[in-house]
Amino acid sequence: MDKRTFLYIFAMFAALFAVNLYFEQQNQEKLKDWSIQQQAKKEQRVLQLTDEIKSRSVSLKTPPVVELYEDQKGNSPLLRGVKSGDSTVTITSSDTAPDTLYAKTATGFDKLSKVFSEPGKNSVALYSKSKEGKLKSTNLSDFGRYELLLIPTQNMDSTAIPADYADSQLSVPAHKLEQVQAQLDNRLAAPLYIGNSIVLVKNKEGWLPVAIYESITQSILPFDMLENLEPYLSVTSTNFTSTPGVQKEERFYVLENAYQQFVFSTHGGALVEINLPFESKEDKDSVVKEIGFDQQMLQQNPRNARFPLHAYFTANDKNELVEHKEGKLGGYYPLLRRDLIEYGNRKSLHVPPRFYAFNIVSEYPEVAELVYTVKHFDQESIEFEAVQNHRRITKRYSIQHDTPLAPYCLNLTLTIEGDSRGLWITSGVPEVEWISGGPAPALKYRITRNNKADIVPIDLPAETLTVSTLEPDWICNSNGFFGIILDPLSPVETGYRVQMVPGNLLPSRLVEIDQKWDRYKAQDLPGYLMQLPLKSTGGTTQFRIFAGPFADTVLNTVDQTYSDPTTGYNPDYIACQTFHGWFAFISEPFANLLFWLMNIFHSLTGSWGFSIILLTVALRILLYPLNAWSTNSMLKMQMISPKVTSIQEKHKKDPKKAQLEIMNLYREEGVNPLSGCLPLLIQMPFLIGMFDLLKSTFELRGASFIPGWIDDLAAPDVLFSWSTPIFFIGNQFHLLPILLGLVMFLQQKYASTQPTDPSLMTDQQRQQRAMGTMMTVVFSVMFYHFPSGLNIYWLSSMLLGMLQQWWTARGLKLKTK
Repeated sequence: MDKRTFLYIFAMFAALFAVNLYFEQQNQEKLKDWSIQQQAKKEQRVLQLTDEIKSRSVSLKTPPVVELYEDQKGNSPLLRGVKSGDSTVTITSSDTAPDTLYAKTATGFDKLSKVFSEPGKNSVALYSKSKEGKLKSTNLSDFGRYELLLIPTQNMDSTAIPADYADSQLSVPAHKLEQVQAQLDNRLAAPLYIGNSIVLVKNKEGWLPVAIYESITQSILPFDMLENLEPYLSVTSTNFTSTPGVQKEERFYVLENAYQQFVFSTHGGALVEINLPFESKEDKDSVVKEIGFDQQMLQQNPRNARFPLHAYFTANDKNELVEHKEGKLGGYYPLLRRDLIEYGNRKSLHVPPRFYAFNIVSEYPEVAELVYTVKHFDQESIEFEAVQNHRRITKRYSIQHDTPLAPYCLNLTLTIEGDSRGLWITSGVPEVEWISGGPAPALKYRITRNNKADIVPIDLPAETLTVSTLEPDWICNSNGFFGIILDPLSPVETGYRVQMVPGNLLPSRLVEIDQKWDRYKAQDLPGYLMQLPLKSTGGTTQFRIFAGPFADTVLNTVDQTYSDPTTGYNPDYIACQTFHGWFAFISEPFANLLFWLMNIFHSLTGSWGFSIILLTVALRILLYPLNAWSTNSMLKMQMISPKVTSIQEKHKKDPKKAQLEIMNLYREEGVNPLSGCLPLLIQMPFLIGMFDLLKSTFELRGASFIPGWIDDLAAPDVLFSWSTPIFFIGNQFHLLPILLGLVMFLQQKYASTQPTDPSLMTDQQRQQRAMGTMMTVVFSVMFYHFPSGLNIYWLSSMLLGMLQQWWTARGLKLKTK
């Protein structure tokens, strides 16, 4: 091995060692940072647990806890007991319970005689003034969550200790605190000795004794498991009594005004349908127009075009219940995905209650399936109540029956008594809107940071997304043109959750259209369910709900109604509007400007189709200098094109010399081959904004331009249709994209300076001609399924471009003469 090779190997190993040392140092720093973070988390956990224990502790000097003495002198208390009903329960400290004990009261001592005791130390004993006295108690269900208090009976210095009982599992925060503190101190957690205790559970009557806590096993023994104790107990239901006469069969109740039809279910006390009436002579206040999908549903599948879908109840003027056997055929837009009724081989589908709108859900499926009773029902409000062993849920929905000041709004007052932990309220799953050849769901939330509001779009999750570190002002679940805004007016827990709902589990109504040909596949149309966490402390929460079209006039009206100039509050629902373009972050401000102009033209013409054409003219005028510059440059290039071709033919064998002479020619003629690029770049935001605007504007949805041909500016035009679909084309013929391709072809042919005889063309000219023809076909195919409003804009823009090109060419010819 020579010296050079040795030095090379040594340098290589030294470099590898240095690299390894560097990354090892980085790993150590990361590990150090991670350790600091974990330490901080543990310290934070200690503070949280300490605060939780303090907030849930109860003073032992207040009833039902009493001090028990052996005599009336009260020298020193022997035990603690819990008074409930006519008796006091305690846990013995000796093998034999005393026959008499004295309970200290505000006025002295009460003599208590032993009513019952179990043999042995640490056993249950009951004392009462009378032999017939019974202990008022309750029971614990095997399922559910309960908030408990442990009352040590023998350690007189101990305070009440909070605990949790979930599905037969006991959890004591004090134990958790001791474990975390031990981890912080790098020691083993010593078992926290609480001592045998009376277990209390809270219900609507207060704290009631329910069991004893065994310190050795760290478990509880319910009173109802002690057979000998049963005769001495007066057991009430746990927390809340079950409501008698609950209807297990699902029943539907309807509240309705000029803007919405709300269909409520007794399962979940939630909304199964939100139906929006179409604009008509009868429903003049509505802004929702009927479109092709609604007509096809009515023709092909009328059993799913009834509103409501099932038999339902309403309230008359006297608040009497009126039953309706079936809903109205057609006339509404279904904002929520709902049941699908099938005949033949296909199975009917029932939407699970967990997907209903404004249902209460948790990690326990039975919560979403709760059956509610209707406590009150009139034409403007409905109140539901559901009762579990450990909680009562009350929901009160209300609307404005007459024409409301804030259209498409619903008010919800939600009250939860008892265990309120782990509960979420749902948004429902919006129906699919077909926009530019596909569904366009959009999820957003509004958040206020540093007194500034920010609207944040949410990426559509593949399964479930849970965020717990922020507090949104409201959440929005939208299908593009319509949506639901869930706005908590009272504090809720921080965070939100988004769940992807597979289209096979909750199909869209679109799967019913051209069902024979499987035109719309359920698996391609997933839905999304948003949720907000409710306060773990329960109580009453107010919600304002917007459920309707994202039209400018509607959203601005709602914002103005609920704004408060004195505080500066504005719900800002207008911000939920969604732009669907790929470059929406660039196009949105330009789209807003263009929509403002289009609204002006609509107020003058009364037609959105003419407004698009006039907007195109205005855009061309606005950008005329840039377009003229670009067109002028292009025409000059075309004029010297024969000279360029001649130079290229002359110097075929010397490309560098040809390139030099062409540059000299450009300089002599005053032509810059790149001069047309800058104007195009400046125009791009306006063009993209126009593109985005015409695909995202609710006002164009269902707006007709030429009846019988262009009936919906937000959908492709339909000249005629047929039954059997054809690949890509489908079963409808769209004429506008074909006209667009023809105009584009004529534009290229008119603007071209190439020889008409192919034999006189150069190879480059033939390639340019082929490229132009191919682009014509590509644009026709690309625009085939685009909204007709977009095609009208592009067609108008090209025609105006041809006119401007003719005018510019005419001016150039006059100058050259």
